[in-house]
Amino acid sequence: MNGSFGYECDSCGLFKIYTVEDSAEIFCSSCKNKLGTVSANWSLENSCPFCDCKSYYKRKDFNQILGAGILLTGAVLSIIYNYFVLIGFALLDIVLFNYVPDVAVCYKCAVELRGFNGIDGLSVFDHHTADLYQFSNNENS
Repeated sequence: MNGSFGYECDSCGLFKIYTVEDSAEIFCSSCKNKLGTVSANWSLENSCPFCDCKSYYKRKDFNQILGAGILLTGAVLSIIYNYFVLIGFALLDIVLFNYVPDVAVCYKCAVELRGFNGIDGLSVFDHHTADLYQFSNNENS
């Protein structure tokens, strides 16, 4: 398996990226809480190993705080100097969009799934679908 799972432990709040070589149970490296079980042949067609959900969406694998910082810097510099600064930041955005890979994210538990086949075929985030998982008490989602 060449994929990895980025997950925040529900017990202690530690976010870590776990790589899985063979079939294995995944435990939090901080509090040793069992997070899930991953089979050696896991793929995006299977349910999430952390919450058993079968719905995923794709997004860019980019630090959102860094992205907001770049946006804010571009806005402030364009006000101070010239609005042509925005053209430079728009070009930076285009370059980053084309070179940053996608990551699959589970709608229910927000685990980040990297390196798996089929991420490109997923649709982007849908608010309605997220609301269904967030506000539903259905355990078989």
